[in-house]
Amino acid sequence: MTMKARNTRPVPGETVPASTATENGRTPSTPLRVAVVGATGFIGSAVLTALASAGIRCIGVARGPLRSDLPGVTSARADLTDPVRLAAALAGADVVIHAASYTGDDAAQCVTVNVDGTENLLAAAAGNGIGQVIYVSTIGVYGFGPHSGFGEYEAVPAPVSALSASRLTAEQRVLAQGGCVVRPGFVHGPGDRWFVPGLIRILGTLGAWIDEGRSRVSIIEVNDLARLLADLAVRTPAQPGAVFHACHTDPVTVRQLGQALADSGRLRLPATSLTFDQALAAGTRHGLTERHLDLIGRDHWYDPSRIRSATGVALDRGALDRFRPDRSHYRPARETTSSVELTTRSGCEN
Repeated sequence: MTMKARNTRPVPGETVPASTATENGRTPSTPLRVAVVGATGFIGSAVLTALASAGIRCIGVARGPLRSDLPGVTSARADLTDPVRLAAALAGADVVIHAASYTGDDAAQCVTVNVDGTENLLAAAAGNGIGQVIYVSTIGVYGFGPHSGFGEYEAVPAPVSALSASRLTAEQRVLAQGGCVVRPGFVHGPGDRWFVPGLIRILGTLGAWIDEGRSRVSIIEVNDLARLLADLAVRTPAQPGAVFHACHTDPVTVRQLGQALADSGRLRLPATSLTFDQALAAGTRHGLTERHLDLIGRDHWYDPSRIRSATGVALDRGALDRFRPDRSHYRPARETTSSVELTTRSGCEN
């Protein structure tokens, strides 16, 4: 099936001629309605808040209950694996932000939720005449580093886990139907259960930097990511089938992140440094794999200029200024398994 191409949507505060009509028969004077699938997860809940704060009507789609204090938000209970309820949940939406995924290690579940579930969502969107699906993926699809400043079409995806392979397949399904894909950098902030806890575990277990902590990574605070996704939902992307990196322009070093964690009392700074090969040998004895060490020992930073051009949203504050690893941010989230969180497992989903 082929999804309809999306017409240009009015941006909050923008005046649009009332005579123009959308393919759904809706005029631009009719408020846009965005469905956020995975609306109780780490990223999805932030997106829902950003949209509601901008005055955009929303449908929050999740398996569990939503916040009840957001203006203009209606809730719908649905699961990616239930196509009938999913189709009903998306009724009346103009745009879908797909922020739901399984992030565990069960290969069969990866396919069932991330691949088959995404196909169910695309079918539900097409059946409801929805012209655009925005899929929140992960830089984990690129696999092992080093990746240094690559654009979206310069780095070749090479996932090394069933999880990231399923996310890449889901991307391909979305792009084939005319949707777009957003690959965030490492996401931190309130609700993060993977990135900062993963950094602390890896550095604390290894007890050493790798190559003095010089490797660089792209990061983004969850509310900054939500603003980018909300903006994409009310603008036409530069082209159908677009892929975007979402992160700060300036990468940060692992040492800078470690120092920030130490300043917040969450980490004792390592006093020594190892080469990557030395770290791999030492880490293996303590349960650390190459996937863990790849996070802190190789570059993972990417060029976000395309999403900045498409949305007009400038992340004008430094990445480190937005990195505030307050202890309260890292309390256990409400949803714990097979759900809608889209951060990277153990800090690096690859």
